[in-house]
Amino acid sequence: MRSNHWMMGGMAAAVMLWGGAAGAMAAPAAEQVRGQVAKGNNFVVNADVPACHPGAECKIDLKLEAQGDFHVNKEYPYKFKATDAAGVEFLGKDPAGKNVFSKAAGDFALNPGNEKQGTMTLKFKAAHAGNVTIAGQFKLSVCSAANCMLETADVSVPVTVR
Repeated sequence: MRSNHWMMGGMAAAVMLWGGAAGAMAAPAAEQVRGQVAKGNNFVVNADVPACHPGAECKIDLKLEAQGDFHVNKEYPYKFKATDAAGVEFLGKDPAGKNVFSKAAGDFALNPGNEKQGTMTLKFKAAHAGNVTIAGQFKLSVCSAANCMLETADVSVPVTVR
């Protein structure tokens, strides 16, 4: 098992996620934010973050995409364990705790018709407006015809709550 880490922070994250210039960091409230948050030899994880408002249920879709000859392992028990964040209440339904999201709890699904993609949905509420980082470890697996790789990706997603 390997650990992959692609930490996004500060201005670089805003530019990468919002696709704008440095002066265009603030995304309109209705805009969906997207960007790569983890990368391994045989996979990438992108984050889709719809608008998030204080006290409302917010979500992040972590989109796992297998690369090359690999595909998403449909048998693996995918899991994401979020790190505590000030002012954030995680809404996971896994028996292990509210900060745990899993395939068993219905948070992960293969994308229909595409064996190379799957999505882990993280739900949470933020108490206040401002910037928050949703981070944690995503346990995943991708397979080729020859073997399956078990991976742990450190993920960090900046979210603007407005």
